[in-house]
Amino acid sequence: MTPTEERSGVRVKPLHLAGLAIIMIAVVFGAFGFQSGFRSYTQSIDEAMAATRSVQLAGFLGSTGEYDDYGRFTFMLQDEHGKLLRVISQDPRPANFEHAISIVAIGRYDQGEDAFMSDQLLVKCPSKYQEVENQS
Repeated sequence: MTPTEERSGVRVKPLHLAGLAIIMIAVVFGAFGFQSGFRSYTQSIDEAMAATRSVQLAGFLGSTGEYDDYGRFTFMLQDEHGKLLRVISQDPRPANFEHAISIVAIGRYDQGEDAFMSDQLLVKCPSKYQEVENQS
């Protein structure tokens, strides 16, 4: 090869390799972090008890709730099969809790407490915009 001939091909600099490596690491860790953000949605207490990660447990109000000796809000949640499970929440009692038509507790089952430890409670109350039957 003479000095005037050009080399064909792409030349990768070490700085480019380092940048590509950082991007690949960020994509891999981001994918795992994003995946763990998804929660399984279940309507069965048995499924929630068997789950190894955080789940969304949907059900109906099985009791009006109370505060335990540790100041945690507790109540009974009933699934679609009629099974009851105690739910413990560190958060205060949600507004209009006694009017709830359905509840979603986000968290995980704790065998030591024999209860579902809720990180967040979502309460669905009857809508004031629901169609009212005409009384004629």
